[in-house]
Amino acid sequence: MRIAAVIFEGGAPRHAVVRELTRVRHGVVLDTIAKLSAAPRVDEIILCTNYPQLAEEAAALGARVVADSSPFHFGRALQKIVREAQCDGIIYLGGAAAPLLSVAEFDQLAEGLRARAPVVITNNPQSADIVAFAPADALLALSPPENDNALATLLKTGGLTREFMPHSVGVHFDLDTPNDALVLSLSPHTGERTQAALQELTWDSARLTQAITRMRATHCECALIGRVSPAVMAHLNRHTFLRLRVFSEERGMKALDREAQGLVVSLLGHYLAAVGPRRFFADLSQTADVAFIDTRVLFAHFKLKLSEDVRFLSDLGRYEEISHPWLREFTQAAAEAGIPVVLGGHSLVSGCMWVVAEHLACRNENS
Repeated sequence: MRIAAVIFEGGAPRHAVVRELTRVRHGVVLDTIAKLSAAPRVDEIILCTNYPQLAEEAAALGARVVADSSPFHFGRALQKIVREAQCDGIIYLGGAAAPLLSVAEFDQLAEGLRARAPVVITNNPQSADIVAFAPADALLALSPPENDNALATLLKTGGLTREFMPHSVGVHFDLDTPNDALVLSLSPHTGERTQAALQELTWDSARLTQAITRMRATHCECALIGRVSPAVMAHLNRHTFLRLRVFSEERGMKALDREAQGLVVSLLGHYLAAVGPRRFFADLSQTADVAFIDTRVLFAHFKLKLSEDVRFLSDLGRYEEISHPWLREFTQAAAEAGIPVVLGGHSLVSGCMWVVAEHLACRNENS
Protein backbone atom coordinates (compact mmCIF):
# COMPACT_ATOMS: atom_id res chain seq x y z
CA MET A 1 0.00 0.00 0.00
CA ARG A 2 1.34 3.42 -1.00
CA ILE A 3 0.71 6.26 1.49
CA ALA A 4 0.89 9.97 0.62
CA ALA A 5 0.88 12.79 3.16
CA VAL A 6 -0.92 15.89 1.87
CA ILE A 7 -0.48 19.30 3.49
CA PHE A 8 -2.58 22.35 2.61
CA GLU A 9 -1.20 25.80 3.47
CA GLY A 10 -2.42 28.87 1.64
CA GLY A 11 -3.63 32.40 2.17
CA ALA A 12 -3.07 36.07 1.42
CA PRO A 13 -2.08 37.77 4.70
CA ARG A 14 -2.23 41.54 4.63
CA HIS A 15 -2.17 42.66 8.26
CA ALA A 16 1.15 42.57 10.13
CA VAL A 17 -0.19 40.28 12.87
CA VAL A 18 -1.45 37.75 10.32
CA ARG A 19 1.86 37.88 8.43
CA GLU A 20 3.78 37.23 11.66
CA LEU A 21 1.64 34.20 12.47
CA THR A 22 1.99 33.01 8.88
CA ARG A 23 5.78 32.94 9.27
CA VAL A 24 5.36 30.64 12.28
CA ARG A 25 2.94 28.46 10.32
CA HIS A 26 5.45 28.13 7.51
CA GLY A 27 8.10 27.04 9.99
CA VAL A 28 5.66 24.36 11.16
CA VAL A 29 4.98 23.21 7.58
CA LEU A 30 8.69 22.77 6.87
CA ASP A 31 9.32 20.97 10.17
CA THR A 32 6.36 18.68 9.44
CA ILE A 33 7.75 17.84 6.00
CA ALA A 34 11.08 16.99 7.61
CA LYS A 35 9.35 14.67 10.10
CA LEU A 36 7.24 13.01 7.42
CA SER A 37 10.40 12.44 5.38
CA ALA A 38 11.82 10.54 8.35
CA ALA A 39 8.72 8.33 8.71
CA PRO A 40 9.51 5.01 6.97
CA ARG A 41 5.90 4.16 6.07
CA VAL A 42 5.13 7.51 4.37
CA ASP A 43 5.92 7.19 0.66
CA GLU A 44 5.28 10.69 -0.66
CA ILE A 45 4.75 14.20 0.70
CA ILE A 46 2.61 16.67 -1.23
CA LEU A 47 2.25 20.36 -0.35
CA CYS A 48 -0.61 22.39 -1.81
CA THR A 49 0.21 26.10 -1.43
CA ASN A 50 0.14 29.51 -3.07
CA TYR A 51 3.24 30.77 -1.22
CA PRO A 52 6.23 30.77 -3.64
CA GLN A 53 8.99 30.85 -1.00
CA LEU A 54 7.35 28.12 1.07
CA ALA A 55 6.97 26.03 -2.10
CA GLU A 56 10.67 26.43 -2.89
CA GLU A 57 11.80 25.48 0.62
CA ALA A 58 9.38 22.54 0.76
CA ALA A 59 10.64 21.20 -2.57
CA ALA A 60 14.21 21.41 -1.26
CA LEU A 61 13.11 19.12 1.59
CA GLY A 62 11.71 16.58 -0.84
CA ALA A 63 8.02 17.51 -1.03
CA ARG A 64 6.12 17.56 -4.29
CA VAL A 65 4.50 20.98 -4.57
CA VAL A 66 1.07 21.55 -6.10
CA ALA A 67 -0.17 25.09 -6.72
CA ASP A 68 -3.60 25.65 -5.21
CA SER A 69 -6.41 26.48 -7.57
CA SER A 70 -8.15 29.82 -7.86
CA PRO A 71 -10.81 30.20 -6.67
CA PHE A 72 -9.79 27.71 -4.02
CA HIS A 73 -12.17 24.97 -2.94
CA PHE A 74 -10.82 22.56 -0.34
CA GLY A 75 -12.72 19.42 -1.29
CA ARG A 76 -12.21 19.74 -5.04
CA ALA A 77 -8.50 20.49 -4.56
CA LEU A 78 -8.03 17.41 -2.36
CA GLN A 79 -9.96 15.21 -4.79
CA LYS A 80 -7.72 16.41 -7.65
CA ILE A 81 -4.61 15.48 -5.65
CA VAL A 82 -6.05 12.04 -4.85
CA ARG A 83 -6.73 11.39 -8.54
CA GLU A 84 -3.22 12.42 -9.57
CA ALA A 85 -1.24 10.90 -6.70
CA GLN A 86 -2.14 7.29 -7.52
CA CYS A 87 -1.83 6.29 -3.88
CA ASP A 88 -3.76 3.86 -1.71
CA GLY A 89 -4.02 5.97 1.44
CA ILE A 90 -3.90 9.65 2.37
CA ILE A 91 -2.72 11.43 5.49
CA TYR A 92 -4.23 14.91 5.22
CA LEU A 93 -3.35 17.77 7.54
CA GLY A 94 -3.69 21.52 7.59
CA GLY A 95 -0.41 23.44 7.40
CA ALA A 96 -0.06 24.10 11.11
CA ALA A 97 -2.19 21.22 12.38
CA ALA A 98 0.57 19.12 13.91
CA PRO A 99 3.60 21.11 15.10
CA LEU A 100 4.14 18.70 18.00
CA LEU A 101 3.29 15.37 16.35
CA SER A 102 6.32 13.08 16.37
CA VAL A 103 7.90 11.06 13.55
CA ALA A 104 6.76 7.89 15.34
CA GLU A 105 3.15 9.13 15.47
CA PHE A 106 3.16 9.93 11.74
CA ASP A 107 4.58 6.48 11.04
CA GLN A 108 1.96 4.81 13.25
CA LEU A 109 -0.74 6.69 11.37
CA ALA A 110 0.52 5.32 8.05
CA GLU A 111 0.75 1.82 9.52
CA GLY A 112 -2.84 2.14 10.78
CA LEU A 113 -4.04 2.74 7.22
CA ARG A 114 -2.16 -0.30 5.97
CA ALA A 115 -3.44 -2.56 8.71
CA ARG A 116 -7.08 -1.51 9.06
CA ALA A 117 -8.42 -0.18 5.73
CA PRO A 118 -11.17 0.68 4.94
CA VAL A 119 -10.74 3.25 7.71
CA VAL A 120 -10.60 6.94 8.52
CA ILE A 121 -8.37 7.88 11.45
CA THR A 122 -8.65 11.37 12.89
CA ASN A 123 -7.62 13.51 15.84
CA ASN A 124 -11.01 15.04 16.61
CA PRO A 125 -14.57 13.72 16.27
CA GLN A 126 -16.07 17.20 15.91
CA SER A 127 -13.59 19.36 13.99
CA ALA A 128 -10.72 17.33 12.59
CA ASP A 129 -7.54 18.83 11.16
CA ILE A 130 -5.61 15.54 10.84
CA VAL A 131 -7.46 12.99 8.73
CA ALA A 132 -5.91 9.75 7.45
CA PHE A 133 -8.01 7.50 5.23
CA ALA A 134 -7.82 4.44 3.02
CA PRO A 135 -8.77 3.63 0.38
CA ALA A 136 -7.85 7.07 -0.95
CA ASP A 137 -10.44 6.92 -3.72
CA ALA A 138 -13.25 6.76 -1.12
CA LEU A 139 -13.14 10.56 -1.25
CA LEU A 140 -13.87 10.60 -4.97
CA ALA A 141 -17.32 9.08 -4.47
CA LEU A 142 -18.38 11.88 -2.11
CA SER A 143 -19.53 15.45 -2.56
CA PRO A 144 -16.38 17.56 -1.98
CA PRO A 145 -16.47 19.32 1.42
CA GLU A 146 -16.07 23.09 1.69
CA ASN A 147 -13.43 22.78 4.44
CA ASP A 148 -11.39 20.19 6.29
CA ASN A 149 -13.44 20.35 9.50
CA ALA A 150 -16.08 18.04 8.04
CA LEU A 151 -13.74 15.68 6.16
CA ALA A 152 -13.55 12.88 8.76
CA THR A 153 -17.31 12.86 9.35
CA LEU A 154 -17.99 12.86 5.61
CA LEU A 155 -15.71 9.85 5.07
CA LYS A 156 -17.41 8.04 7.95
CA THR A 157 -20.83 8.59 6.41
CA GLY A 158 -19.33 7.32 3.14
CA GLY A 159 -18.73 3.92 4.70
CA LEU A 160 -15.26 4.05 6.27
CA THR A 161 -14.83 2.88 9.86
CA ARG A 162 -13.85 5.85 12.02
CA GLU A 163 -11.04 5.53 14.55
CA PHE A 164 -9.30 8.10 16.72
CA MET A 165 -5.62 8.74 17.16
CA PRO A 166 -4.32 8.00 20.69
CA HIS A 167 -4.35 11.09 22.90
CA SER A 168 -1.13 13.09 23.00
CA VAL A 169 -0.02 16.71 22.96
CA GLY A 170 0.92 16.27 19.30
CA VAL A 171 -2.48 14.92 18.35
CA HIS A 172 -4.42 17.74 19.99
CA PHE A 173 -2.32 20.86 19.45
CA ASP A 174 -3.17 22.98 16.42
CA LEU A 175 -1.71 26.40 15.61
CA ASP A 176 -4.52 28.76 14.60
CA THR A 177 -4.19 32.02 16.54
CA PRO A 178 -1.50 34.26 18.09
CA ASN A 179 -1.94 32.88 21.60
CA ASP A 180 -1.57 29.35 20.23
CA ALA A 181 1.86 30.44 19.01
CA LEU A 182 2.74 31.94 22.41
CA VAL A 183 1.68 28.70 24.11
CA LEU A 184 3.66 26.69 21.56
CA SER A 185 6.79 28.56 22.62
CA LEU A 186 6.44 26.83 26.03
CA SER A 187 6.98 23.41 24.48
CA PRO A 188 10.44 21.83 24.18
CA HIS A 189 9.24 19.70 21.24
CA THR A 190 9.00 22.33 18.50
CA GLY A 191 11.12 21.90 15.37
CA GLU A 192 14.07 24.13 14.61
CA ARG A 193 12.33 26.18 11.91
CA THR A 194 9.30 26.74 14.13
CA GLN A 195 11.53 27.76 17.04
CA ALA A 196 13.32 30.30 14.87
CA ALA A 197 10.02 31.86 13.78
CA LEU A 198 8.69 31.94 17.34
CA GLN A 199 11.81 33.73 18.56
CA GLU A 200 11.18 36.53 16.07
CA LEU A 201 7.73 37.35 17.52
CA THR A 202 7.44 40.62 19.43
CA TRP A 203 3.91 40.11 20.76
CA ASP A 204 3.10 40.92 24.37
CA SER A 205 2.91 37.63 26.27
CA ALA A 206 2.36 39.18 29.72
CA ARG A 207 -1.20 37.86 30.16
CA LEU A 208 -0.18 34.33 29.28
CA THR A 209 2.85 34.52 31.58
CA GLN A 210 0.67 35.78 34.44
CA ALA A 211 -1.84 33.00 33.78
CA ILE A 212 0.84 30.28 33.82
CA THR A 213 2.35 31.71 37.01
CA ARG A 214 -1.00 31.58 38.79
CA MET A 215 -1.67 28.06 37.51
CA ARG A 216 1.37 26.78 39.38
CA ALA A 217 -0.46 27.33 42.67
CA THR A 218 -2.15 24.24 44.08
CA HIS A 219 -5.94 24.30 43.54
CA CYS A 220 -5.80 27.34 41.26
CA GLU A 221 -9.32 28.02 39.96
CA CYS A 222 -9.01 27.79 36.17
CA ALA A 223 -11.96 28.75 33.94
CA LEU A 224 -12.18 27.12 30.50
CA ILE A 225 -14.90 28.61 28.31
CA GLY A 226 -15.86 27.59 24.80
CA ARG A 227 -15.57 24.34 22.84
CA VAL A 228 -13.98 22.35 25.67
CA SER A 229 -13.82 18.58 25.25
CA PRO A 230 -14.08 15.95 28.01
CA ALA A 231 -10.58 14.73 27.02
CA VAL A 232 -9.06 18.11 27.93
CA MET A 233 -10.78 18.14 31.31
CA ALA A 234 -9.67 14.58 32.04
CA HIS A 235 -6.09 15.35 31.05
CA LEU A 236 -5.87 18.47 33.21
CA ASN A 237 -7.44 16.67 36.16
CA ARG A 238 -4.96 13.83 35.79
CA HIS A 239 -1.80 15.87 35.37
CA THR A 240 -2.27 19.17 37.24
CA PHE A 241 -3.50 20.48 40.57
CA LEU A 242 -5.96 22.86 38.89
CA ARG A 243 -9.53 23.18 40.08
CA LEU A 244 -11.49 23.52 36.87
CA ARG A 245 -14.52 25.66 36.15
CA VAL A 246 -15.69 24.64 32.68
CA PHE A 247 -18.46 26.01 30.51
CA SER A 248 -18.49 24.07 27.24
CA GLU A 249 -20.71 25.17 24.37
CA GLU A 250 -21.11 24.58 20.64
CA ARG A 251 -18.56 21.84 20.05
CA GLY A 252 -18.59 21.03 16.34
CA MET A 253 -20.16 24.35 15.35
CA LYS A 254 -18.03 24.48 12.18
CA ALA A 255 -18.12 20.80 11.23
CA LEU A 256 -21.90 20.70 11.71
CA ASP A 257 -22.27 23.94 9.70
CA ARG A 258 -24.02 25.66 12.60
CA GLU A 259 -21.87 28.79 12.36
CA ALA A 260 -22.41 29.18 8.61
CA GLN A 261 -26.19 28.79 9.07
CA GLY A 262 -26.33 31.29 11.93
CA LEU A 263 -27.52 28.64 14.41
CA VAL A 264 -24.88 29.13 17.13
CA VAL A 265 -26.34 30.03 20.50
CA SER A 266 -24.46 30.61 23.74
CA LEU A 267 -25.83 30.89 27.25
CA LEU A 268 -22.78 32.93 28.23
CA GLY A 269 -23.40 35.07 25.16
CA HIS A 270 -26.88 35.87 26.47
CA TYR A 271 -25.41 36.70 29.89
CA LEU A 272 -22.74 38.89 28.30
CA ALA A 273 -25.43 40.76 26.36
CA ALA A 274 -27.47 41.27 29.53
CA VAL A 275 -24.70 42.64 31.77
CA GLY A 276 -22.07 43.95 29.36
CA PRO A 277 -18.34 43.12 29.13
CA ARG A 278 -17.26 44.96 32.29
CA ARG A 279 -19.71 43.18 34.55
CA PHE A 280 -19.07 39.87 32.76
CA PHE A 281 -15.35 39.96 33.52
CA ALA A 282 -15.89 41.34 37.00
CA ASP A 283 -18.11 38.37 37.81
CA LEU A 284 -15.66 35.97 36.17
CA SER A 285 -12.89 37.40 38.35
CA GLN A 286 -14.94 36.51 41.43
CA THR A 287 -15.17 32.85 40.43
CA ALA A 288 -11.76 32.04 38.91
CA ASP A 289 -8.07 32.86 39.30
CA VAL A 290 -7.37 32.63 35.57
CA ALA A 291 -9.50 32.20 32.45
CA PHE A 292 -9.00 30.87 28.92
CA ILE A 293 -11.82 31.82 26.55
CA ASP A 294 -12.59 30.47 23.09
CA THR A 295 -14.14 33.72 21.88
CA ARG A 296 -15.23 32.33 18.51
CA VAL A 297 -18.34 30.85 20.10
CA LEU A 298 -19.31 34.28 21.42
CA PHE A 299 -18.56 35.93 18.07
CA ALA A 300 -20.78 33.39 16.31
CA HIS A 301 -23.53 33.85 18.91
CA PHE A 302 -23.56 37.60 18.21
CA LYS A 303 -23.28 36.89 14.45
CA LEU A 304 -20.21 39.09 14.19
CA LYS A 305 -18.46 39.04 10.82
CA LEU A 306 -14.93 39.82 11.96
CA SER A 307 -11.84 39.70 9.79
CA GLU A 308 -8.95 37.47 10.79
CA ASP A 309 -6.72 40.40 11.70
CA VAL A 310 -9.35 41.91 13.99
CA ARG A 311 -9.86 38.58 15.77
CA PHE A 312 -6.11 38.26 16.24
CA LEU A 313 -5.81 41.80 17.62
CA SER A 314 -8.47 40.88 20.17
CA ASP A 315 -6.58 37.69 21.07
CA LEU A 316 -3.49 39.80 21.77
CA GLY A 317 -5.42 42.37 23.84
CA ARG A 318 -4.60 45.20 21.45
CA TYR A 319 -7.97 46.91 21.84
CA GLU A 320 -6.61 50.34 20.85
CA GLU A 321 -6.22 49.06 17.27
CA ILE A 322 -9.78 47.67 17.02
CA SER A 323 -12.40 49.89 15.38
CA HIS A 324 -15.37 47.57 15.99
CA PRO A 325 -17.08 49.19 19.05
CA TRP A 326 -18.34 46.04 20.80
CA LEU A 327 -15.17 44.03 20.20
CA ARG A 328 -13.02 46.93 21.37
CA GLU A 329 -15.03 47.18 24.61
CA PHE A 330 -14.98 43.42 25.13
CA THR A 331 -11.23 43.15 24.51
CA GLN A 332 -10.42 46.08 26.79
CA ALA A 333 -12.56 44.61 29.56
CA ALA A 334 -10.72 41.29 29.21
CA ALA A 335 -7.33 43.00 29.24
CA GLU A 336 -8.22 45.00 32.36
CA ALA A 337 -9.95 42.17 34.23
CA GLY A 338 -8.93 41.41 37.79
CA ILE A 339 -7.49 38.03 36.70
CA PRO A 340 -5.34 37.02 33.72
CA VAL A 341 -7.70 36.36 30.81
CA VAL A 342 -6.32 34.69 27.69
CA LEU A 343 -8.42 34.92 24.52
CA GLY A 344 -8.28 32.75 21.40
CA GLY A 345 -10.00 30.10 19.34
CA HIS A 346 -10.78 26.42 19.76
CA SER A 347 -7.15 25.32 20.14
CA LEU A 348 -6.73 27.60 23.15
CA VAL A 349 -9.08 25.41 25.20
CA SER A 350 -7.96 22.21 23.50
CA GLY A 351 -4.39 21.52 22.39
CA CYS A 352 -2.97 24.50 24.25
CA MET A 353 -4.14 22.96 27.52
CA TRP A 354 -2.10 19.83 26.74
CA VAL A 355 1.02 22.00 26.29
CA VAL A 356 0.25 23.94 29.48
CA ALA A 357 -0.25 20.71 31.45
CA GLU A 358 3.08 19.38 30.19
CA HIS A 359 4.78 22.68 31.05
CA LEU A 360 3.34 22.75 34.56
CA ALA A 361 4.29 19.11 35.17
CA CYS A 362 7.88 19.75 34.07
CA ARG A 363 8.15 22.79 36.33
CA ASN A 364 6.79 20.78 39.29
CA GLU A 365 9.30 17.98 38.66
CA ASN A 366 12.21 20.45 38.51
CA SER A 367 11.16 22.54 41.52
